[in-house]
Amino acid sequence: MSFFKLRFWPVLLLTGALALAACDSAEERAEKHYQAALALLDEGDLDRASVEFRNVFALDDTHYEARLAFARALRDEGRMPDAYGQYLRLVETYPEDVEGRTVLGRLAFLGRAWDEFDRHAAEAVRLAPEDPEVRPLGIAFDYRQATLNEDASARGAAFERALAAQADLPDDVILSRLIVDGHALEGRYEAALAELDRLLEAEPETFELYGQKLSIMARAGDESEIEATLRQMVDRFPENNEVKASLIRYYVSRQRLDEAEAFLREIADPAAEDSGRWIDLIRFLEQVRGPEAALAAIEDGIAQNPRPALFQTLKAGLDFSQGRRDEAVAALEAIIAAESETDGAPEAVAAAIQNERTSTRLALAQMYVAEGNEVGAQRLVEEVLEFNPASGEALKMQAAWAIIADDTDAAIAALRQALEANPDDAAAMTLMAGAYTRSGEPNLSRDFLALAVEASNNAPDESMRYARLLIEEESYLAAEDVLIPALRVSPGNMGLLTVIGDLYLRMEDTGRTRQAEEALRALDTAEATAAANRLETLRRQAEQGPEEAMAFLENLAASGGDSDLNARVTLLRARLATGDVTGALQLAETLASDNPDNPVLAYALATTRAATGDLEGAVVDYRALLEEDPARPGVWLQLARIHGAMDDPAAAVAAIEDGLATTPDSPDLLWAQASYLEQQGDIDGAIAIYDRLYEQNSGSLVVANNLASLLVTYRDDPESLDRAWVVARRLNGTEVPQMQDTYGWLLFRRGEVEAALDYLEAASEGLPNDPVVQYHLAEAYAAVSRDDDALAQYRRTIEVAGPLDTRPQIGAARAAIAAAAE
Repeated sequence: MSFFKLRFWPVLLLTGALALAACDSAEERAEKHYQAALALLDEGDLDRASVEFRNVFALDDTHYEARLAFARALRDEGRMPDAYGQYLRLVETYPEDVEGRTVLGRLAFLGRAWDEFDRHAAEAVRLAPEDPEVRPLGIAFDYRQATLNEDASARGAAFERALAAQADLPDDVILSRLIVDGHALEGRYEAALAELDRLLEAEPETFELYGQKLSIMARAGDESEIEATLRQMVDRFPENNEVKASLIRYYVSRQRLDEAEAFLREIADPAAEDSGRWIDLIRFLEQVRGPEAALAAIEDGIAQNPRPALFQTLKAGLDFSQGRRDEAVAALEAIIAAESETDGAPEAVAAAIQNERTSTRLALAQMYVAEGNEVGAQRLVEEVLEFNPASGEALKMQAAWAIIADDTDAAIAALRQALEANPDDAAAMTLMAGAYTRSGEPNLSRDFLALAVEASNNAPDESMRYARLLIEEESYLAAEDVLIPALRVSPGNMGLLTVIGDLYLRMEDTGRTRQAEEALRALDTAEATAAANRLETLRRQAEQGPEEAMAFLENLAASGGDSDLNARVTLLRARLATGDVTGALQLAETLASDNPDNPVLAYALATTRAATGDLEGAVVDYRALLEEDPARPGVWLQLARIHGAMDDPAAAVAAIEDGLATTPDSPDLLWAQASYLEQQGDIDGAIAIYDRLYEQNSGSLVVANNLASLLVTYRDDPESLDRAWVVARRLNGTEVPQMQDTYGWLLFRRGEVEAALDYLEAASEGLPNDPVVQYHLAEAYAAVSRDDDALAQYRRTIEVAGPLDTRPQIGAARAAIAAAAE
């Protein structure tokens, strides 16, 4: 017996230990981990404390004190994204927590996450309106809402509250930023800059503040300070290429090319281990001095740098741009084949090799894209991301392909990674805007376009892109606020001058339109002069009527010189537009006779004949052009339209088919073919063509709309509806009636009837003579039990359709009316 007792004694001990452990509840074990985390925080060991906090949450995910302590510790350490995540988990569990809402609101404000700011700031104000930490959030919320509503009075009141609050909270960043913005909007630039300088003293590493300072100085026209601030930014952010590019743009726009080159040579060395700055010089020389100067600098790099591979890659790129494509591709493929391995290399050498491998592959990938070898390009980018997953350029290329393929989630994920590595990458922000546009989130798209302007220091392309969106939305003053700082930095940029001239035309500000014209003429190039002439024509028409505009064009056409022909073609178009078909035909005949070898003018004559009603003469002219060169899709398309106008649909279809035989990928001809197929009831054939067009150019809004419209109107299978949604979700917020109908009907088919109604009602109003559009609205009314409205809309449908329309939607409308009468 004693033998068995001895043998099982350890088992009894173990069983007792387990029983004691079972008495230790999950809450108690969580508390022990929490206390251990606090002790580690006291020792300054956040990494080990983080492990203990995560042990707490594994046992008790609702542990308030642990979640709050962890969030505070992360915030104090400056790990804001991680802190934001912990505070967010806190308020998800404890939605009434004032500190959580307040911190989230403040972080969202500083991070420009406006939807998140609105949500958390509103809750913080509701919970604790008198809390000193919450007070700036309430003011910022009111200021932002007033700005969005373009309510100058309410915005001014919020600004005054910010000034008053700053007396009690002098170091509050949110108040300071509101005060900067308020002063700048009212033109008090000196006061805005003074407040900004105060902010920069406290936050000298906050890049966006320098961008804001540049923008305000640009509005104030403070030239010397712009240059000084750009120089300061180059010193403060030596790795930021966009800052250097901004300083170069500043010099170049003022024709200070020698200073621009001297600056680059001052900071660059062809033999330096980091060759980035010498590469910047090479790119500058290529753009400003020409390929020979760039090649000389490349050769210096190859001769003097101990690692010449990057310069050899640049030389191949220069060869490619100069037309020596096969030679350039072969050179890069040879460099890749002879690459060194990083195994066993010192860390610095391994990093340099990785950089070279990345640059060479990306350069070759771009060449492959230009040559149509997209598969090869994607393979190279995938290789780069395998050994360099943080490569911003590779991630941007990958994201661009994902956007084209409508895989917006993958694109956004890649771009977030790129922006984590380089938060000021304006190109990544622009791509992110495109991804959000595709995914149907226009507000987020707009935010990233605005951020790209700031990150690029008001670069022309980013500024024009954002300004055009604002102009389209009729936010004219906001667009002007974007364009003026860009013009201060790049005053000789033709694109900026043209966009701001068009803006002032829309604003009916003829005085400043005239200033834009004068600035364009001062550039003294044929393209800029043509842009100025167009602006002046439109301005004269707005000021004094079409007769004055026509007289101006007549004078231009008679003036002679290099621009004479362009002016006369513009005059021809103007005569057609104003109904002077006789004068237009006379001018077209003269132009074609004086320039018998110019196919553009022969085409203009044929088009003018058609406009005057001489359809047979137009057919003869178009046929003559096609005999010279049948690969003219635009001429085939016009010929088809003429046959259609002559009530000869068979000849029209034949013209489209003949045109596609010579140019099978012509988007315009494919489009026309799809339209004919749709009219003939061959919906599957039309969808197949739109699918092909979408594959060619998935960025086309109109192609996306037409494809989605056919899918959602004529197909019922889930796959087609899902495809239509992916293609058309970018139409969210559209004000184009055809697109409103497509998007509204998609929402309806997806069961989102209430959301669909706004779009379908707007489409019905905008397209009153389209019976299918009227039918869609009738169906939506019926779905929400607005029976009287539905019946009236069904009647409207058959009234517009007429008795001969046999489309299924019209039959359904007739059936609905009959059922209501029973």
